[in-house]
Amino acid sequence: MGFFDDLVLAEEPAAERGAMAWLGPAGEDEGRYVPPVDRFAPALVPQLDVVGVGAETRVVVTGWSVWPRSVTLHLSVFRRARRQSGGPRRQSGLRVGLLFSDGRRVTSLDGTVMRGIEYTGPDGLTRQAATEQAVGLIPLDPGLHHSRRSLFKTDVDLYLPELPPPGATQLVVEWPDEGVPETRTPVDTAALLTASRRAHEVWPDLGPPDQDEPPTTFTTMEVSGPPALLAPPLDRRQREARQREEEARLRYVPQADWKGIGYRDWGDAALIRARLEGGAPPEAAVGWQGTTPLHLTAEQGSAEAVSALLPHVTDVDVRDHDDHTPLWYAVHSMDDATVRALIDAGADVWTPQAPPWSPGRLLLTTPLAPLVRDLPGAIELPPQEVAAQEAADALIAAFGSEPLYTEGLGVCFVQGLDEDELIRRLGADPAHCPRADRDHAPFDPMDYDESLRYVGVSGVAGTPGGCVIAQDGYMPSDNAVLRAISAGTTAYGVYFNPKGGTFGALARDGEIVAGDEIHTGPHDSDPEAYWTFRFWQRKHAFPYGADVLAYCCAAAGLKISAGRDAVDLHTPHRWVPLSPSLQR
Repeated sequence: MGFFDDLVLAEEPAAERGAMAWLGPAGEDEGRYVPPVDRFAPALVPQLDVVGVGAETRVVVTGWSVWPRSVTLHLSVFRRARRQSGGPRRQSGLRVGLLFSDGRRVTSLDGTVMRGIEYTGPDGLTRQAATEQAVGLIPLDPGLHHSRRSLFKTDVDLYLPELPPPGATQLVVEWPDEGVPETRTPVDTAALLTASRRAHEVWPDLGPPDQDEPPTTFTTMEVSGPPALLAPPLDRRQREARQREEEARLRYVPQADWKGIGYRDWGDAALIRARLEGGAPPEAAVGWQGTTPLHLTAEQGSAEAVSALLPHVTDVDVRDHDDHTPLWYAVHSMDDATVRALIDAGADVWTPQAPPWSPGRLLLTTPLAPLVRDLPGAIELPPQEVAAQEAADALIAAFGSEPLYTEGLGVCFVQGLDEDELIRRLGADPAHCPRADRDHAPFDPMDYDESLRYVGVSGVAGTPGGCVIAQDGYMPSDNAVLRAISAGTTAYGVYFNPKGGTFGALARDGEIVAGDEIHTGPHDSDPEAYWTFRFWQRKHAFPYGADVLAYCCAAAGLKISAGRDAVDLHTPHRWVPLSPSLQR
């Protein structure tokens, strides 16, 4: 008699049944997020230690399930009192982590990633879905029917998708809500590594499913989740906020060098003081072209940062590779307190650094002139230079005080011509070019190619005055256009290229006579007008681009008192179709 024969009734042989699902070969994600329970029986490594103690709580490690390349940590949480809890999971819940011998840390708070999951729909087609997947020390779901559920005991399983590296490993537990302090417990890493070789592979020769017997419909669902007592990981926004907080904290930790300081960071006086406190060399060449910390703080216009550095430097007139001093950069920043601090520290005001320009000579052309006008060695600007500067400033003011949008803008200034004559030179009939705003223009402003075939024309009064051509495009500075409109007069076209650079061209009597890339920070080879039109000035009261427009206006020979409406494409213009010979 068989062992069970007296306990069962005889039955007919089972009818042939189709498989509901087939276990196939391991995929590339095998063991990455969950234990390989379908293929292996784990080796069990016991460890019975109390790893966390609170007034009413004990956290006990009960052992490890060890797989060939990963481990599952088994914890039991015992409580002698339960309190009603509600609301979202708290960050001050149970925290669990492992500290490896190589210094790495994995925890139950390491966050989540989006995981792709492949599934087969009712129609037999394979589809992709996405789910949020925990990483690090991954909490496992015990399911709704966990056989060991209890009111006062909760089992917590955490999956580590790797084996700990050889050497000392520590299990770290903390639970602020239950008064459990951070507690570290040694782990026998050698025992885990040895056990990984004992995990039993149940299906060592598993091949692809039998295609002659396709699986039938199979559905199972069990909704639960990891124990709610576990502290949840931070979400993306919380992680970013914590990272910013940590970066801010580390930012002001004293450090013995200037590494990691960005261009605008040099204006942060607290950061400069922290680095000086850490022993960073105050006169080191740290920036482009040999600039020192004093150069860079002066360029940012930070009087507080400059004042922090001054007691530590021996030469307030230290030169960079361009032979410029910190005062030179402070003048460019136009910060009253920074300039004053350097002058009070004995900075050289009058020695030219880009002849004939010295820091003091530049200041004499600005509202900060009283800082240097009465200093020893002060010079007086020649009357003709004063007049040229006043004329340049008046032209800059002609383009208003509100911000100008110049990205992608093309403008041409034409001396002496009225609107009708300019329109005829562009190949159109003035009678067919009424004034209109952009919304009622004879083209679609959103169609870039079509809009290049039209330009806006506006007259500007002055002594002399003339006309302005404007477009959201480069045609006002096109050589063919400049030649067509400049017979017997002068025209200057400029294009603010959104891809980089500002390019100008001068035409006279139907010929292109000059062209340049207009840039800030004049060099020795640049026209004198670059200085007069304040290309050197980093901080100013006029709108960005107004100095460039004024320079181009002067290059065409116009002296106007109002030019903003003529270059602003949102104001009405006479929209002129370019003749076919001028189109591109």
